[in-house]
Amino acid sequence: MKSSEKDLNRIILAAVLLVASAAALITGGLMLEKRDAAVPAVEIIEAEPERSEISSADTEAASESDAAEPIVVNINTAGAEELMKLKGVGEKTAQKIIEYRRETPFETIEDIMNVSGIGEKKFEDMRDMICV
Repeated sequence: MKSSEKDLNRIILAAVLLVASAAALITGGLMLEKRDAAVPAVEIIEAEPERSEISSADTEAASESDAAEPIVVNINTAGAEELMKLKGVGEKTAQKIIEYRRETPFETIEDIMNVSGIGEKKFEDMRDMICV
């Protein structure tokens, strides 16, 4: 091998090393070091087969668990779906609540009675389920 070919090979090797060093600097280190640290453990869980029939005991248990978990809805920030979880609030009333608070945010929970369609009876039914 001629001296000029050796010099050319050294220049090419130096260029490759320079590019590799720059890539390592930009990415924060060698990829082999990062690969093992960044891969989380994966656990495979087998899905249970779906049940085609629901027993009355399952239905009762589901309704009891729903009743056991009280909901509290912020009437200043809740969306229509969340508002409709309140007793006595359907789609139209939820929209009325949203329209009302756009103009006048609720300062107290009692202010909800200013919304058309919500009187004292509905308010008493939802009192423990709302906040501002």
